[in-house]
This record gives sequence, structure tokens and C-alpha cells, in this order.
Amino acid sequence: MRKLDRYVGQSVFLAVCLVAFVLLGLDFAITFIEEVKKVNEQYTATTLIQVLGLRMPGKLAEYLPVSSLIGTLIGLGALASTSEITVMRAAGIPLWRIGYAACKPVLALALAGLLVAEFVSPIAEQKANLVDKLQVGASNDFAITGGSWLKANGDYVYIDAADTKGNLYNITIYDREGDQLKAIQTAKRATQETDNIWKLHNIATSTFENDQISVSHADTLEWRSSLKADYLYLSTQKPDSLSLSQLYQYSSFLNEQGLNAGEYELAFWSKVFRPLSSLALVIVAISTIFGPLRSSTMGGRIFSGVLIGLAFQNTLYIMGRLSLVSSLPPLAGISLPIIACFIIGIYLLKRRH
Repeated sequence: MRKLDRYVGQSVFLAVCLVAFVLLGLDFAITFIEEVKKVNEQYTATTLIQVLGLRMPGKLAEYLPVSSLIGTLIGLGALASTSEITVMRAAGIPLWRIGYAACKPVLALALAGLLVAEFVSPIAEQKANLVDKLQVGASNDFAITGGSWLKANGDYVYIDAADTKGNLYNITIYDREGDQLKAIQTAKRATQETDNIWKLHNIATSTFENDQISVSHADTLEWRSSLKADYLYLSTQKPDSLSLSQLYQYSSFLNEQGLNAGEYELAFWSKVFRPLSSLALVIVAISTIFGPLRSSTMGGRIFSGVLIGLAFQNTLYIMGRLSLVSSLPPLAGISLPIIACFIIGIYLLKRRH
């Protein structure tokens, strides 16, 4: 039985890896074509390729569930098309045993993907975001490029980017008194000196007076603020680019502050349940191989796998987004489609006995 497990598992493993490689290649090519319009003297093609390369580990973890589905259809489908599955069944090997052999490599890949999503992709993705923002903003220091908006000491603050060392980049401070805007202060960089004191570097200050605007410049200035570097860094990152520990830490902080942490909780549970998503889709794939796709061509199996994968991912996305605008917890929004997928797959498998 070990030889059988190894033979079936190897077929599925190689097929899943091949599908993942193809999906990553297609994603890289399509994204490069879409983003190449950003290339200029500051943001070169080399920088774009570097950014896209750094985002590949995160894409790999994201594509593993669909890759597992299509890879299982291809791997088991190849065995079915050469009648090897039929011989196994004729030899008295139960259906669940073949399914178990197919699930083992997928589960191993899913757990490896979870480790990548925790320890590899966050570092690479966050570095890519920092390079992307700083290079795009190099030609226009005042461009709003999707960083983080905060309120500190009654003022509104925009931070374009941050790094893990606690440095902030391209900061804009809107100094106001009541409903009146008194001044706008921009700085290239900020570093935290103590708990409540930051040092701003390369500052330009526009002060609004009764009938004129005065502009002044300074190399460094002291900025008093209770903002914490760790949370500022996390606030400038997209939820999908954070690790599980960072998502848990920041969502807990937001909940303590009475702020909405739905986006971060949704990203947390999405990553936690990715291995179960892969397993649920593999069970559906196994049930279709022994059912309606038993005599289908390889192209038909791939097409069916893509349709099933798209339907599952879209349902997962819709339910997740629905949980953000309703009373449904993010945990339920993510888990319900996975549970439904398990139920459908197990039901179809029982019908094949």
C-alpha cells in the first residue's frame, strides 16, 4: 500500500506543482503588462520586475488551493485515462484509500504554503510595497498613492510608506484648529526618537494666513506625537501582505481602540483556512474524477477544474466581503463556503461507492 500511496501521491504532487508554476507564470506576465505603464526614469523595468518577483511567494500561497484542485484532476485523470484507477479498484482497493493517497501531498503542500504565508511572503511583499511606493513617489512628492491616514493630536496625518525599522516616508501633517486648516507640513522621512517624540527630515511647511500663504523649509524638526512605530508600520500595509502574527497583533490593537478590524480579521482567517480550502477542493476533485469526469478528456478536466475553482474562490470572496458589511463574523464568512465544499465533496464520494 505504501508503493500505491507513493505512486498516486507523486502523480498528484507533480501535477499540482506544474499547475502552480503555470498560474504563477501567467500572473507574472499579465501583471507585468498591466503595470508596465508605470515605468519611467525613476521607476525602471528592473524595479518593476523586482517588485513582481518579491510578490511571487504571496501569489504562490494564494494559488495553492486552485492549483491543488486542477492538479488533482490532472494527476488522477491521467491515471484514470490509462485505466490504472480501474485496475486499483478491481484489485479491491477502496475509493477512500485512493483519495487518501491523493490528499497527502496536497495537505503537505498546503501546510508548506501556510509557512510561506507566515515567514516568507510577508517580508517579501512588504519590501515590494516599500520599493513600489518610494519609486512611484520619487517623481511627485505630494502624490497620494494609497498609504495610511491617521489622526494624531487633533491633526490629520498621511504616511505614504514605512519600514520595519520604524522609519516613515513621505509624511504629510495637516495642522488644523477647529474647522480651519492652519498649515500643511510635508517631510521626506521621520524617525522616532522617544515614545512621544519624532524627528522629521527635509521639511516643507505651508502656513495659511489671512490673505497669503507662506512657505518655509527646514532640515530637521521635532514632532510630538503618541503614535507608535510598530502600529504605524502595520497600518501602511495591505492586510493580505501581513503575516498571521502581524494580522492578529494589529486586529487586536484596533479592537482595543474601538476601531473596525474586519479587513484584518478577514485576511487572518483567509490565510488560516487555506489548507482546509485546498483539502476541500481536492475532495471535490476526487469525487468528480470517479463520477462525471471519469471519461472526460484532459482538456475537459482542466476546464472543469478552472470553473469549480473560480466558483469556489468567488463564493469565498463574496462571503468574506459580505461579512464586512453585515453582522456575520469574518470567521463565519470564510468557513461557511469551505464547509459547504466539504459537504458537497463527501456527498458525491458516497454516491460513488
